[in-house]
Amino acid sequence: MSDSSDHSAIREQADRIVARGALGRSATYVRLLEFLVDCAGEGRTPKELEIAAQVFGKGPDFDPSQDSMVRVYAHNLRQKLGQYYSADGRDEPLQIAIPKGEYRVTVVASETQPAEKAPVARAGLTRLRLAAAALVLVAVGAVVGFFIGAGGSADGSAYDAVAASPLWSEVFDDDLPVLVVVGDYYIVGELDEFGNVARLVREFDVNSSEDLDLFAMLEPELGSRYMDLDLTYLARSTAFALRDLLRVIYTSDKPVTVAAMSDLDIEDLRTSHIVYVGYISALDKIIEFVFASSSLEVGDTFDELRNLETGDLYTSEAGLPADYRNYRDYALFSTFPGPNGNQFVVVAGTRDAGLMHSAEAVSDPPYVRSIEQTVPEAIAATPPAFELLYEVTGFDRTNLDAMLVHSARLDFSEIWRGELLEAD
Repeated sequence: MSDSSDHSAIREQADRIVARGALGRSATYVRLLEFLVDCAGEGRTPKELEIAAQVFGKGPDFDPSQDSMVRVYAHNLRQKLGQYYSADGRDEPLQIAIPKGEYRVTVVASETQPAEKAPVARAGLTRLRLAAAALVLVAVGAVVGFFIGAGGSADGSAYDAVAASPLWSEVFDDDLPVLVVVGDYYIVGELDEFGNVARLVREFDVNSSEDLDLFAMLEPELGSRYMDLDLTYLARSTAFALRDLLRVIYTSDKPVTVAAMSDLDIEDLRTSHIVYVGYISALDKIIEFVFASSSLEVGDTFDELRNLETGDLYTSEAGLPADYRNYRDYALFSTFPGPNGNQFVVVAGTRDAGLMHSAEAVSDPPYVRSIEQTVPEAIAATPPAFELLYEVTGFDRTNLDAMLVHSARLDFSEIWRGELLEAD
């Protein structure tokens, strides 16, 4: 194969890989691959300093002996290419590769292997993807499908009353659609010494491909051990909480969409009523708004909340519950106006028991009546803007009982910095 045909094959493969989304949502890996492809067309291998400048915008003071950013990205890109050719691109007759220890792309013939001799890590990676996808479908799709197929809630009259409560009325009294956002977690693959995916890992600071890129730059030794698998997962209590909330939401004829937090479009924060359901630690893109006017703040861990006015700490014990013992967990409910006449409803918990209680508290008719009686002034405000925190008694991931430990009004002008717009 001639040099020109080599480059043509490399360019064709690179374009296909990018078009199929094999590099995840990170533009950095796309820039790096395209730069290496351009260099291959020029018949040269770029130096590390040149890549740092052209791809990452680094200046002349960049020191590769002190900063392994280029090496980390090249390693991860090599892994992404291998991942693509072990899955979607396994039938490609030609493949592009980055030889270890080099900054160049080459084209090689595919090595066809019998299925029974396929590398264990590649087969395992495919199973990880399928398993994660199945969990998301079961937790969200099945629950939504049940309600659509059933034509709404199980007990229309009871849940119609809940929907008419001031807790929910702002969501249903106009023509805006409802977007249910489920809190999911971005997870990465941790590599063993042979470069195979050994286990799945959750880093609280990594919620997207872009976050992983930044993490790799800030923590190069640790970041180089992680592979972006473009996977997310849901806490199983999310499905149960979602079931309770949909009993209320589907009393309305409004359009309802369910989306993962990782796929949330920021524009949706203006154009839909937002109903969040999930862990406090998965609030991600909206966490700043939820706590902007709150009397609470997230403590040293996402299992801990601190009351800014009293100094009280609310620490979940659900992380390490003793066998056959009750434990404490916390349920957070918050509602406040959005930036364009829409309403935010946040149904959250520190762990499973808290989340399930939060959903039950705002969907179960007796609980809703209790809230109306407990905080009548806050709930009667138009639009409503307040928060409630419950201490929940949990047992084996189940909420047994709860008591209200904190309630407060929210100043929504602080949430959107005075830029709240009236609905048209």
